[in-house]
Amino acid sequence: MLRRISARYSRGLLAAVIAVAALVTAANVGPARAAAQAPAARTVTHTAGDQGLPSDR
Repeated sequence: MLRRISARYSRGLLAAVIAVAALVTAANVGPARAAAQAPAARTVTHTAGDQGLPSDR
C-alpha cells in the first residue's frame, strides 16, 4: 500500500518538476525577432487636455 502511494506522489512530483522546467524554458526564450528592422512609424504627441472642447468649459 505504501509503495502505491509513494509511486503516485513521485509521478505527481515528476510532472510538477517537468512543468516548472517547461515554464522556465519558455520564459527565457523571449520574444521572436523581427525579420526586417524598419524604423518605427512616427506618432503625434498631444498636449494635456482635449483640444476640441471650448475654453469656457
